[in-house]
Amino acid sequence: MRYLTLLVLTLCLNLSFLGRSLALDHNVDGVFVRVVDVGAGLCAVVKMQGGHYMIYDAGNYNDSGAKAYKAITEIIPYGKEVDLLVLSHSDSDHLGAVDEIFNTYIVKRTLRTGYKRTSGIWETADKAIKDESKSRGAVDINLSYYEFLPGATYFFDQTNVTMVAGFHEPPDEWNLNDESEIRNSVSIVIRLLYKGKSILFTGDTVGRHIDDPEDALIAAEKFMVDNSDFITIDSDVLIAPYHGADNASSTDFIKAVSPDFVIFSAGHKFKYPRASAVGRYIYNGVVLDNIFRTDLGDDEGGAEWDFGRKPGHKDKAGDDDVDILIRPDGEIVVEYRNP
Repeated sequence: MRYLTLLVLTLCLNLSFLGRSLALDHNVDGVFVRVVDVGAGLCAVVKMQGGHYMIYDAGNYNDSGAKAYKAITEIIPYGKEVDLLVLSHSDSDHLGAVDEIFNTYIVKRTLRTGYKRTSGIWETADKAIKDESKSRGAVDINLSYYEFLPGATYFFDQTNVTMVAGFHEPPDEWNLNDESEIRNSVSIVIRLLYKGKSILFTGDTVGRHIDDPEDALIAAEKFMVDNSDFITIDSDVLIAPYHGADNASSTDFIKAVSPDFVIFSAGHKFKYPRASAVGRYIYNGVVLDNIFRTDLGDDEGGAEWDFGRKPGHKDKAGDDDVDILIRPDGEIVVEYRNP
């Protein structure tokens, strides 16, 4: 009940949230990130100082990655080098535009779990990565055989990118039995740091079972919390785990990250973000004006968070991108791309 009460009160006090937009320019100085509205999936495009680029996940397979690819080409000029492509895990809603990325850009290195799947989109992505490695010598950091441990950091001019977590398979001591949780728990989590400000990209990492008690903390989120004294997860902006599912965003993980801004990459499917997950952020101090969702206006009813819901509205992909800018003076701006 406490979450329901909080949600109702904050909804009444913050209706102005629905119309805000700053239309950030990705060509300005600093670090720019666009969390692309790909529907039910994830793609984030990153432009860093010094002409460096990173892509974190490649969008939904349903449209063959078209929404993700369009956003990528708007931010990264054709033919440029992509310093790092991170594929958080092997689910198809994170792999949609991989083939197109390799056809358009020189990808210097790919970081992935190496967890094998039988889907066509996974096989296409796997082939594209291997072909790039053979033809251009791109580095394939495949965790099934490549030792790349949490804490490993790349330095791109003034921006640091650190792998916080990521596995080929979940450790035995996690005792996961659900196939979905097994696949998602190995997600590669990275933390971007620029001018003392940070963004945490979490893929579909998990930290609780659905309907667990509020104090539950398991699997990858427990790993990150337990190691946070050595590998920092405290971050100003959090791209929330698993699209806002209830088996992620555990209370202890939220406290350890202590985000000022939270972004849910979601679409009209699976009823994400869940009200229970969003409630944990609000209860732990994230103000409603600083919570964003790429399915703004969506209505799946039931357990889905109802803030901004338009009755009967099935949110289409492509209209609720979220932009993040860290300016050279360390100021952070987070806004919807469109009004």
